[in-house]
Amino acid sequence: MPDKLPTTVIGSFPKPDYLPIRDWFDSARDRGTMNAPEVTQGYSAYSMSDSDEALFVRAAEEVIALQVDAGIDVPTDGEVRRENYIHYHCRHVTGFDFVDLEHRVLRDGAYETDLPAIRDDVSHDGAPYSPRDFKASQSVSRKPVKFTLPGPLTIMDTTADCHYHDRPRLARDLAATVNREILALVDAGCQFIQLDEPLFARQVEDAMEFGLEGIERCFHKVPSHVTRAVHICCGYPDHLDDEDYKKADPSSYHRLAGEMDGLAFDQVSIEDAHCCNDLALLDLFAAKQVIFGSVAVARSRIESIEEVMTRLRQALEHIDRDRLVVAPDCGLGMLTRELAIAKLKVMCAAAAEV
Repeated sequence: MPDKLPTTVIGSFPKPDYLPIRDWFDSARDRGTMNAPEVTQGYSAYSMSDSDEALFVRAAEEVIALQVDAGIDVPTDGEVRRENYIHYHCRHVTGFDFVDLEHRVLRDGAYETDLPAIRDDVSHDGAPYSPRDFKASQSVSRKPVKFTLPGPLTIMDTTADCHYHDRPRLARDLAATVNREILALVDAGCQFIQLDEPLFARQVEDAMEFGLEGIERCFHKVPSHVTRAVHICCGYPDHLDDEDYKKADPSSYHRLAGEMDGLAFDQVSIEDAHCCNDLALLDLFAAKQVIFGSVAVARSRIESIEEVMTRLRQALEHIDRDRLVVAPDCGLGMLTRELAIAKLKVMCAAAAEV
């Protein structure tokens, strides 16, 4: 029997109740919207103590153990420290205003909310935050922990530009801040680093014009022994089982695949469970490993092992076995803990049997 397909996760995981912060997924569960400004405002007012740090390490250990016990080979820390995966990074660089928020309509009208504003040049002159976060998580994991960061185009879409009014220049400055964190992660010993760029699927023209260059800037000088991944999904709804949500068009993957296949990173992560791609897409990735979304992250229905196995077998008709990695569509933070664990167990069981 061939070796089992490797498994990973994308980023977020339901946070333990004892943590001192709330996130966008809490807002989705409590209020039916992902984007309540109170989450941002509450985090801005939060001041971490030594006892809080102990809680974050405890949460990372707990979340990682749940993933590994389910069968995950490369877990994340569940992004337990973050109110969302984008703004956490922005809080550690200059140029962002988290006090006077700006109202914006985002992602092709999919939602609107109040966002932190860019009011000055963006730069990163302080100490990187990622080594501390990574080392704390890796210290409580027997598996290598993947670290995730937001990409420039996605940061731009989830903040309000009141200063640059020049998207390519802003993207370059943002990429420099991400690259600083990534190189610090490499120095800290991180072996798996993922850049999240879901906005590529919604803004293909921007992705082609300057977003792909942004990826290369983010991974500049990262050595080849580090696994570099780029995640592109089609978006979260406001609440679980919201089938009317305006997700990005998955045909964007086909438009981007050829260009992305030639870039200097190792893995591209795509959603499939929700959108059921035309699997000829996989033929377009001749060089990349593909992290293949195999369970839905915004539907409460738990997939069966058989249906996941069937889809993986179909995928293997289009890609070499050693280039297929199995994962959920995106982060699991919208689900309850019980649903997240159940879906991971199904997914990993299918990966082990195909």
